[in-house]
Amino acid sequence: MNYEELIPKIAEWAHARRIDQADPRVEFMKMAEELGEISAAYNKQNHERLVDSIGDLQIALLIFCRLVGVDHRKALNAAYEEIAHRTGETTPDGVFIKQSDIEKEN
Repeated sequence: MNYEELIPKIAEWAHARRIDQADPRVEFMKMAEELGEISAAYNKQNHERLVDSIGDLQIALLIFCRLVGVDHRKALNAAYEEIAHRTGETTPDGVFIKQSDIEKEN
């Protein structure tokens, strides 16, 4: 099943369990929980749990978006448009620093 086919399936799953009618704060807490599980799996180098936790976080995020009335596609597109032409520098350990932040320091 491809990504676009999964989106309505996730919505149907959430609806069948009435998660799509829940308090968004509950789903927000679920995202935080899943992020913690990603951290634990990554730190323990458990690839199978890492994959599972990343998937769970994505599902929680999609459900949260529906609960708060945010189109996840539009949000992702807007975020990409914001970074698409961003310039800056990447440190040796992989931290990207925006050019505007570099200029503030100087």
